[in-house]
Amino acid sequence: MSQVKPEIKRVYGSIAVAFGWLLFLAFWLFYYASNYGIIQNIGILLASIVVVGIIIVVMWVPWAMKQEN
Repeated sequence: MSQVKPEIKRVYGSIAVAFGWLLFLAFWLFYYASNYGIIQNIGILLASIVVVGIIIVVMWVPWAMKQEN
């Protein structure tokens, strides 16, 4: 059974999204988190995870749909 390798730009894109998310979290924690309560900061964290998840899914689903079972 041969495995199909993903396009390298999708892999690099996923890595870039992950680093961008970590950079966002670092800036958020250092500059903005103190202005909000703990519940609001948890909400921002969860919302950022959802946004990153949507971006990753939109990047990878077209590739996955082309693959045969």
